[in-house]
Amino acid sequence: MECTVEAVIKDINTSLPARKLNQLIERTNLSADLKAIMADVAHVTIKVGGKVLAVGRKILTFVLDLVKTFPAIAMGTIAALVITAVVGSIPIIGAPLAAFVGPILLALGITAGALKDLTNENLQYRINTLVDSFKVLVEL
Repeated sequence: MECTVEAVIKDINTSLPARKLNQLIERTNLSADLKAIMADVAHVTIKVGGKVLAVGRKILTFVLDLVKTFPAIAMGTIAALVITAVVGSIPIIGAPLAAFVGPILLALGITAGALKDLTNENLQYRINTLVDSFKVLVEL
């Protein structure tokens, strides 16, 4: 896919506005620290050819869209973390057992979700499109 600088600038400038991103971030059940980091990412900009581009907004828009469109990876991760927390709550053996099985469950959850989502060819195409669009900016 051939991208022009003008097309990339237009695409970045049509990402969700900061106000909408902040609303979406605030509606999540993430920790306050993670919400603050995501809000900071939304304000990341770069200057290309005398124009300021809000690449942080574009990246967050892309990530939130992927989570909405391809929920299996997110669901596998959440399930693994919940199971790890339940195992960790077992008296005496819970903490060491959770430390051992937690990473394994997380890897399995992510893998199971990824296998389901990666069979959807649209995911790889969308990731490649985003990466290709940013490559145009590097070539300037």
